[in-house]
Amino acid sequence: MTKFAIYVCPTGSLAEQIQRFLAEHRETAAPLQQGPDACCLLIEGFEEQSGAAPVYTRSLDRAYNRGLKSRPTPVVTLEGLVTKPDWSGLAITSPWLKQVMVNFACTVKSPTRKMPLRIQDELGLPLAYGPNRKDNKAIVTQAKAAIDWKTPTLWELRFYQQLTNQSWKCHSSWDLGEGQPAVMEASVH
Repeated sequence: MTKFAIYVCPTGSLAEQIQRFLAEHRETAAPLQQGPDACCLLIEGFEEQSGAAPVYTRSLDRAYNRGLKSRPTPVVTLEGLVTKPDWSGLAITSPWLKQVMVNFACTVKSPTRKMPLRIQDELGLPLAYGPNRKDNKAIVTQAKAAIDWKTPTLWELRFYQQLTNQSWKCHSSWDLGEGQPAVMEASVH
């Protein structure tokens, strides 16, 4: 059995800036990260046989294509940096993506998956993990200064598999177009 997960990820300059920030702050920022850098989890990691990836990519492709008729512009809106009890990072919203994930979760069939798919309630691109971290606000303040959050950004929907060496392999990606840049003035909570 292997772990699969579905993410929405920025591409281009914003992704590069976030990855650079995470690399520079690896010890203090996201040492407990469970997925690819600079990505927002949509469907939590689920256990499945490694050969099942095509079943999921086909079903995700169908759910994505069904949703194209109602896809808004932008698909992803950056809400700003937030500090939560167990993580800090960039809060995002995407009702359309959540609907695509519901459609996917309700239609994908696999006789070998033992657990139901779990769709994330709150969407966020984490910069720091860990319950009751004392440095979460400091990390958010550093990220606010180090990253140009108003950079126009393209987004992708991605289906990943975690490999035995704990790295992540992207099996498929779907273009989501440009997201709405963040307004950062009053966004650190």
